[in-house]
Amino acid sequence: MKRNFKFLATYSLALFLLAMAGKLLQDKSWFLGFFFFISSGLIVYIYSINKKIPSKYLVPGLLLLFLFHVYPAFYSGVVAFTNDSNGHQISKEQAINAIITDSRIPVEGLLPIKYVAAEEISTKALFLIFQYPDSNFWAGNSESLMPLNNSDVSTSDIGVVTKATGFRILSPTQIANLSSALQDIVVVLKDGVSLAPSDFYVLEASKPSFTYSAQRGELVEVSTGIHYRPNNNGQMVGPSGELLYPGWKVNVGWRNFSSVVSDPEVRRPLAAVLAWTLFNAFLIVFLSFLFGLILALTFNSPHLRSKRVYRTIFITPLAIPSVLSVLVWAGLFGSETGVIDRMFHISTPWLTDSFWARIAVLIVELWITFPYMFLISTGAIQAIPNEIIEAAEIDGASPLKSFTLIKLPLVLRTVAPLLVASLAMALNNFGVIYLLTGGGPVFSNSNGNAGATDILISYTYKLAFNSQEGNNYGLASALSILNFALIALISIYGLRRMKTMEGVN
Repeated sequence: MKRNFKFLATYSLALFLLAMAGKLLQDKSWFLGFFFFISSGLIVYIYSINKKIPSKYLVPGLLLLFLFHVYPAFYSGVVAFTNDSNGHQISKEQAINAIITDSRIPVEGLLPIKYVAAEEISTKALFLIFQYPDSNFWAGNSESLMPLNNSDVSTSDIGVVTKATGFRILSPTQIANLSSALQDIVVVLKDGVSLAPSDFYVLEASKPSFTYSAQRGELVEVSTGIHYRPNNNGQMVGPSGELLYPGWKVNVGWRNFSSVVSDPEVRRPLAAVLAWTLFNAFLIVFLSFLFGLILALTFNSPHLRSKRVYRTIFITPLAIPSVLSVLVWAGLFGSETGVIDRMFHISTPWLTDSFWARIAVLIVELWITFPYMFLISTGAIQAIPNEIIEAAEIDGASPLKSFTLIKLPLVLRTVAPLLVASLAMALNNFGVIYLLTGGGPVFSNSNGNAGATDILISYTYKLAFNSQEGNNYGLASALSILNFALIALISIYGLRRMKTMEGVN
């Protein structure tokens, strides 16, 4: 039974991965498609052989590590060297087709074309029946266009189609109910002219306002004869600098990285965000560790009673989900209905003033992080052998010297790696910023993309997904790489200092 279940689970997972691979390859996502294809074969091979016991535990973790960490990091690195942003997310061919399709001008000298809306009896599809350019009848929609025999069509005295073989003419009430679908229909004719409903009875004819020369690689405006040529930013530009949208994705080299220094619209808000990010991270780690260490020393006293009760109370914030804690604090800090202002009869702009918003962020971060520091400090203090403390007391060391020269160095030696990890988490503490202040109050010189409480990761998020000027994935990816480099350098330095402390101790 166990063997059959193992066989069923293994091959079910393999079939699921193969189905995913097929779908991805069909969508031309070659990299992930081949990854899922190879993963399915690897899982079948490993779990079908009893001797590959270590690999059965190692391979799933490695595959998930690659899928959720390595691949996103690699993809961000690729995007960082492109102009991927709003208006630059498709290929050049797609962009040119979109410009030609979306930019149209009316056909001059063409009389209004009457039509009727009809439903094809066999497919229930919505069609427009009309006469163009002579007395021939046509039935068309956005997907197809078919000629109709004049003998199969009946018209009224004023030329309105009343009957067509294979179609059911819709009543005015039915047309009104289908008005949204009707307005989406664009019938494209062979001569490049397209017909679209201007109302429930008349079609408006239009033709492309641009023609494209593949040989010269340029667009020509039909009405003016102006030539638009591609520039280095993946966009068609005219002789006077006018741009056509959409553009296309191109490689821009190090431009996204250099704009951090060269572009004042990026540099000014980024400098303020980076300064607050570093200040906030170092300060909150210091304050939370200091507060946690003081509590740990206090509750480690042999003269204090009910220590378990006090410890339970102080680690309560650690047991509450951080998202819930932040949302509760956001309600407490409300400027009009906040409990804090009502309790103390004050009117403090906690979330609307830059200074007070930063104070609110520090309070909430301290509330969330100090219980963790309290726990690790308690463990580090209790791990110090009593013989060392007693020997120091016999030698005449005061409580202050015993703390500064013995307890504190030993505690730091124990918790140093955790402090480095806490600093890395503080630099990436996106949840508190996003849920409490949203990064605000907004800087006036940042186009709404940066605020007084934004840290580097929340600023990057806004550029990528919430920018008022359009999503800029290329610049956001470059900033995410810089954020990674900053955290890596700080962590490496902290770990090296930790090794130095171990050597001294």
